[in-house]
Amino acid sequence: MTIDIGNTRIKTAVFEGKNLLEVKAFDKSAFEEGVRGLFNRNPNIRQAIISSVAEAASDYESVLTDYVRVFQLDQNLSLNFSSKYDDTSKLGADRKALIAAAVTNYPNQDVLVIDMGSCITYDVVDRSSLHHGGGISPGWQMRLNAMHTFTGRLPQLSTLEDNIKNKEVTGTNTHQAMFNSTYYGLLAEIDQRIEHYKSEFPDLTVILTGGDAQSFSVRLKNRIFAHSNFLLEGLNALLEHNL
Repeated sequence: MTIDIGNTRIKTAVFEGKNLLEVKAFDKSAFEEGVRGLFNRNPNIRQAIISSVAEAASDYESVLTDYVRVFQLDQNLSLNFSSKYDDTSKLGADRKALIAAAVTNYPNQDVLVIDMGSCITYDVVDRSSLHHGGGISPGWQMRLNAMHTFTGRLPQLSTLEDNIKNKEVTGTNTHQAMFNSTYYGLLAEIDQRIEHYKSEFPDLTVILTGGDAQSFSVRLKNRIFAHSNFLLEGLNALLEHNL
């Protein structure tokens, strides 16, 4: 079992080897109930790994220890890649899992992983499984939130209102001006970032994942692969690497 504790929700998956059997997402308040349901449906689970970007994974571990051996994605867990990062203990658990997925699913390839969550992260790993580093920038919803929070009159908008077909560069009202500009601004940022890394790695494979990935994958100029469960696959790869 792999468990990804995000800023707002929890996403879980059950694997048999590398085969994904089940994916479930639920609110943090329903963690215990959700996990017990997974065990009831999959009684052969023998180990689990927890990744958390929001709070200590140990806060959730006690629910699991009666059932299985539990691993935490922390600084003590062995990684299946090396890194140029100054201090890998400061590299986020979500980024570690995504890099692990890139190394496992795309061996002997140069890979850029772009995760479109609360923040957007960029991570580059080369064909020798060396992580070169990356970047972090505000996510789509965070950009909309910032305009509302730090101005007097701009409204609060949600990416849940997304309608790609009606999106134009030039907005004819405040709502469109905010919504469309953040969208196209992100498109430009991502495309420029891809072009930058392609100048260093000409055969670069680009992976787009995270909650907003589907909204952007259809509009990006560069050829990319969209993976909705990439982080969960990376957690499974790290779990197998540590058994």
